[in-house]
This record gives sequence, C-alpha cells and structure tokens, in this order.
Amino acid sequence: MKRMLSIFNKRKQPSVITLLLTGCLAFGGIANAFGETAPAGVIIKEFSLLDTGSDVVGSADFTPEGNKDGHFRLKLGLAQKTTINSVVLRSTDAYGKDNFQGVWRTNHETTGWLLGIVQDKTTTTASGPTHENVIINSGFQKDVKMPVGEFNGDLTFDLYASDNGTIKETQYYVLEIGTPLGKVSSTPIKFKSPMIAEGSPASPSPAPSPTPVPSPTPTPSPIPTPAPSPAPAPSPTPSSDSLLIHVFFNGQELQFDQAKPILKDGSTLVPFRKLFETLGYEVKWVESGSTQQAIGTKDGMTIELTINSSTAKVNGENVSLDVPAQILNGSTLVPLRFVAENSGYEVSYSRSGNEAIVKIEESDVKPTPTPTPNPVPAPTPTPTPSPVPAPTPTPTPTPAPEPTPTPAPIPDPPKEDVEPYVVKGYVRDAKGQPIPNIVVFADNTLLYDSNLLGVTDESGHYRIELPQIATTYRMGADVTKSFNGKDFTFHLNADLNLPLSGSTGAVRNFTWSKFDGQIYIYPFFTSTDDSLPEFDMSDLEITLTPVGPLLDGSVGQTITKRGGPVAGGAGVDQIPIGRYKATARWVPEGHAPIALQISHNDDKYADSVEFEFGPSNGVSTSSYLSELVVKIP
Repeated sequence: MKRMLSIFNKRKQPSVITLLLTGCLAFGGIANAFGETAPAGVIIKEFSLLDTGSDVVGSADFTPEGNKDGHFRLKLGLAQKTTINSVVLRSTDAYGKDNFQGVWRTNHETTGWLLGIVQDKTTTTASGPTHENVIINSGFQKDVKMPVGEFNGDLTFDLYASDNGTIKETQYYVLEIGTPLGKVSSTPIKFKSPMIAEGSPASPSPAPSPTPVPSPTPTPSPIPTPAPSPAPAPSPTPSSDSLLIHVFFNGQELQFDQAKPILKDGSTLVPFRKLFETLGYEVKWVESGSTQQAIGTKDGMTIELTINSSTAKVNGENVSLDVPAQILNGSTLVPLRFVAENSGYEVSYSRSGNEAIVKIEESDVKPTPTPTPNPVPAPTPTPTPSPVPAPTPTPTPTPAPEPTPTPAPIPDPPKEDVEPYVVKGYVRDAKGQPIPNIVVFADNTLLYDSNLLGVTDESGHYRIELPQIATTYRMGADVTKSFNGKDFTFHLNADLNLPLSGSTGAVRNFTWSKFDGQIYIYPFFTSTDDSLPEFDMSDLEITLTPVGPLLDGSVGQTITKRGGPVAGGAGVDQIPIGRYKATARWVPEGHAPIALQISHNDDKYADSVEFEFGPSNGVSTSSYLSELVVKIP
C-alpha cells in the first residue's frame, strides 16, 4: 500500500499561502490610536515581552498547538469601573508604525490571530491573599461584538499571542486597548525593553506572576488553566541588559531571530545554531539524562559545549571556559569568542555607549588538532661516531613567499561636530563605501507622520536642518537597489538608534548590511517504502550556491541550511538577495541522505534549479520571497 509522507498540491498553493497570511493582509480596519484622545482614567502602567518559549494558546482557543507563543505582561490602571471592548497587539517598527508582520486580537476587533488573556486575580482569605490565574477570553469569538469584560483598579494580565511565524524577541510590538470612550496604546516595546508609564518604578526585567493556588471551590465547568509563567532565567547585569550587540561575520551582520546576543561576565553569548552554521559547522543537539550538549563538526574539527559546564572539548581535549554555554529564556547561548577563535577566526570587540560591535574575520592562522601525546617515550638512541663531513656548498637563498594580504578594516566615517537644530551623518554599506542618493528622514515624535527629509551626496553625506521647536526626532533611511531589472527596498535604522533632541542636534550614521529574503519550501512526497519516517521540515537540507554577484555586488558564499518555520510559512530565511542554484537533500535521522529533485514555480523537476527573489506575498516592502518545491525522485 502506498504510504503518504507529505503531499502539497502545487495548484492549491496560492490559496494555502493566502490562508497562512490571513492575519498579515487585512489591516485596513485597524483603528489608529495615535492622534486620538485617550480615555481618562485608563493607564498602561507596564507592557513588556517576557519570553517566546510558552505554548498556552492555539489559533482560536486555549489549547496548546505545538508552537511557541509570545508571552507578554500588561499592568493596567483603571481609575473607575471600565468596559474593555478589545485588546489588539500589533507588530510595528521602532516608531510604532505597522510593519505588517502580524496582528493578534480579542473577539471582533480587526483581523488576526488569537490574543489570549489571563488575569492574575488576588483573593483575600482568612489565611492571607491567594493568587489565581483566570482565563478572560477562553474562546476566539471573532464575529461576535462582545466586550472583553468590565474591570476596575490596578490589574495584571498575561497575554499569549499564538505563533504565526513572526513572534520574535527582536520585533517591536504596540498594544491597543479599546474602551467605549476611546483607545489607549503603549509605546513600542520589544524583549527586555518594557514600556513603563511615567511615575511607575522601572525594573531590569518584569517580575513573574506568583504561582497560582488552586481554588478550594470547584468550578462548574472545567476551564483549561495555562501553564504558570516560567521563572525568569538569570539576566545580565543592569549595565549589560540594555546593551545592543551587533555581530559581523566577514563584513556582513548576522541576524539573530529567536534570541539576541548578550554580554555576561565579560563574554559575548550568542545563539549556538546560528553561530555554528555561520562558521560552517554541522550542528547536533545531544541529551543524555540531565546532560545537554551543543556539538559542531566540520573538516576534522569538533567543538563540544556542555550546558552550564565551565569545561568544553575541542577535538576531544578539555578546555576551560570563562562563561559556560547556557539556556536563557528557552534559547541556547554559547560564548562567541571561544567558538570563533577555536575555529581559526579572529574576533574584535568595540563598544560605544549602549551599542557594541563584534567582528569575526578570517585569520591567517588556522587551528590544528592537538596531537595526542605518546604515553611511552621513545628510547634515546646511542650516538655513533660520525664520519668527517664533506664541505657543504653554500645554498642558494629561496625567496620568502609573499604574505597573504589581510582585508583592510572598515574605516570609520569622518568625524563631525554636533550642531544645534541640525542632524547629519553618513550612509555607507558594510564595506564602508558611501551610498549616494539615499533618502534619510527625521521623524518628529511630537506630530504623528511628520517627517523632514534629506538626500545623501556622492560621499554618502546628508544634512537636515531642524525647525526651532521643542521636540525630539527618530532617524530612518530607505535604500533601494536594482538587481536584474527588479528594485529592492530596505529600511535602515541609525547605527545609534536613539531619539535626538532638536535643540542639541546630533550626528547619526547609517550602515546598510542586511538585504535578506526568504524561501517558502513545499514538500511533495509519496513513497511505497514503509521504513521511511514521516517528513519533517527540519530534516530538509537546502544548499544555495550564488550564481554571479549578490545584490550589493559582493561575491557571496554557498549557504547550507535546514528547513523550519519562517514568516507566513515554512522554509529558510536570512538569505542575501541574489541569484542562486539550489539543491536539496532529505536527511532523516537513522537513514542515509536522499537527494531530492527540486522545482521553481513550474512542474519541471531537476537535480538543481536556478532562481531569484520576487516581491512579498504581503504588503511589506522588504520581505522578499521565492518558492521551491521538492520531491523524492
């Protein structure tokens, strides 16, 4: 009997993609809270993203679905009894503008995924106060105009946003609360950057809800209780907590989606899989009892890191670590310098204010396996008399080989003095080359959607004169590049992405280093072999070889990645825009790898296929997309 491993009908792909992106397309009905009068007596005291490791809700109810949720904390102050009509979570840019990566909602308001709400309710008894987690909206009544509920006083809620492939700790989010008298919205927040209302005490990280105590009185009908908030993992010291770390590999900035790099006890820790795969390793995760290991292997080199152990192994030899590999907020982080330097790379670190830059560069000296010592020393031979040597002719000197030139470091932009009511700076690419004709904008934070524009000259320099009013600005820029007749636009944040005061002025430089797209991959599998396992996207290995220069003119490098969830679907992401030749293998555990045939936008399959990127299926200008189908020959 034929066994179906995974089937995806190509003719139905557009409708399936549409379903996957339902929550990202219909944004026309979102009521914008900016510019409205906030209802009196409704204050968002704190709003923060706690973690992305929970699994409490599904797409329509409180049922875990195997995907991780975004777990948010909301502290709300209501001066009087207030009806909350709706709660809407939107993904935005740093300025609070929609970036069309997702919307989560309660009941009828707008279009999107479920936003589950759990209230930490305090009840006073004779033995003292007890806490109980109460589900507020157990069902997703998207077509019923029904309020969330009526509340009063100081409240604490846990919000769970069902995963749609875009829940990321690097993403910004805004929360909107609708009442009969209007809406109130938070400022944009992201992981470990909580919004704290003026006058409220700030803390390095939000405190978790107390563990709920079961009520002695049984409820009439069983309601699933979400898992209690996980205890926060140890966090860096306050001085390091707000540090933004940029990691560059051979001049290109690495993007860490699931967890950001942190500085802990003087060492930079980064997500292990991204670092190992960037350095060319095949990665493996091993668990044996209470022992967990992250292992990377390539070209006869093996690095083994044991979680919470200060001893690692390089080619079987024990090496001490200053800071061990560890799991924080559900992500495995490893010491960057240790892994990179033991892989033959040079690492440099620099810091300015609350931003740091770590560069991983090629080194002329490559690591060699540590030789195994001989347990028994060889006996020293007895010297014998040597005959008188014949005169040795003078050797002809051999010219020394010319040293391999090392890449020149990226020069810093020219130093500029700050001028009152002026913002200026340079826009450059990852190699330090100027980029002319780039539109730079200063976004007035006092007036919504009020921008001042400037354009870079041939040296990449811009200058914007600011009006003499009391306000602050945030800076941004858009880079548009053409590739094989198609335009690609990317939004840039300033290297020092902090607001500036118009009266003092500022220097804000920009570096264009990220020009990535993503690839949806659809498996079309049938097999009569019952010994083969069910298909899992993480067992799909895709290899992409650049055909010609990339979008920025660089040569690029061959990329090998495993499939997984990406925004709006499944496949691979963080692929620099260019033309590639793609091949694919299925590598299920316990079976020899199986070479797959591959197709791009047609029904013609081959051992490899060349493709380019096109526009996104959504409305984002920078989520560029390509699609591949793979099948067993």
